Amino acid sequence: MMRRHGSDRDVIVVEPDSGSSIGWLLFGAAVGAGLALLLAPASGAETRRRLSRSAQRLKASAADALDEIREEFEDLTERASDKLDEVKEAARDTVDEIEDTARAAVSRRKSGANQAREELERRLADARARRRTDVEDQEPVA
Repeated sequence: MMRRHGSDRDVIVVEPDSGSSIGWLLFGAAVGAGLALLLAPASGAETRRRLSRSAQRLKASAADALDEIREEFEDLTERASDKLDEVKEAARDTVDEIEDTARAAVSRRKSGANQAREELERRLADARARRRTDVEDQEPVA
C-alpha cells in the first residue's frame, strides 16, 4: 500500500500476512471449548443427564403434538363421513321424488289415454247405432 507523507517521495509500507483465517477460527473454537469446560456449572455426567431429560421432554412433547394432530384428523374424517352420508341420503330422497313424479305423470297419461279411448269407442258405438237406425228407417230399394 502506498501513502504520501507531505513530501514528494513515495513511502511504501509492508504489512505482514496475518495468516489463514481458518487457523484463527480453530484457535477461537479451541479457546471457547476450553472456557466452556472450565466454566460449566455441572459435571459432564450431570450435563449428559440434563440433555437426556431435555431430549425425553422434547420427545414426549412431540408425541403429544402428534396425538393431538391424529385426534383432529380423526374428528375431521368422521365429520366428513357424516356429511357424505347426509348428502347421499338427500340424493336418494331426490331420486325417489323424481321417480314418484315420473310414475304419477305416466299414470295420468295412461289414465287420460284410457279415458280418451273410452270416449272415442263410445262415440263410435253411438255413430254405428245411428247409422243402423238410419239404414233401417230407409225404405228398401228394389
